[in-house]
Amino acid sequence: MSNVVASLDIEAVREKTMRAFQAGLPPRSILDYLNRGMQQIGQKYETGEYFLTELVFAGEVLKAGIEVIEPHLLETDRKMKGTIVVGTVKGDLHDLGKNLFSMLANAAGFKTEDLGIDVAAEDFVERAKRSSANIVGISALMSTTQLYMKDVIEALKKAGIRDKIKVIIGGAVITERFGNEIDADAAVNDAAKGVKICSRWTESSKT
Repeated sequence: MSNVVASLDIEAVREKTMRAFQAGLPPRSILDYLNRGMQQIGQKYETGEYFLTELVFAGEVLKAGIEVIEPHLLETDRKMKGTIVVGTVKGDLHDLGKNLFSMLANAAGFKTEDLGIDVAAEDFVERAKRSSANIVGISALMSTTQLYMKDVIEALKKAGIRDKIKVIIGGAVITERFGNEIDADAAVNDAAKGVKICSRWTESSKT
């Protein structure tokens, strides 16, 4: 099933997922297969075999499989690496990079809470507190809106939770230097790389 997901055959994924469920395979196991396929897609993207178009379509492929088992899958049955709160900053209406990051993070075993676009600093803080998030992911596409990322980090500090949460910032204009300037833990312009960093954080926290 994982290879079918990686081949981006949406109808085959839907059909094989249904057959697996009807044959008695637990929804949790089916989800693992779907996620492994998404990880293969992420690897193909990193090596240049797949491009942005394929990565975007991969979200629809994963959705097709999950829709089959979702009514039978309890979130508590899924072993999560952690919770990531993500959002595009206030004043910015772009969400492609954020959506790709969320999709790949879900496939890697994270629970993502997506705040959407045009998100105020206080909304990041409120959701991070409510969800006991391990990581906050802040996205911006434009150089004018990336400056607001600092406001989000300062709001986390003011709320007294910055030292308990890792912060990763992302977007086409984001640089490591800018991340250091605003006290982010990581700065990326590649969704797959960002998810790898988040995975390393959660793995190291358990050792």
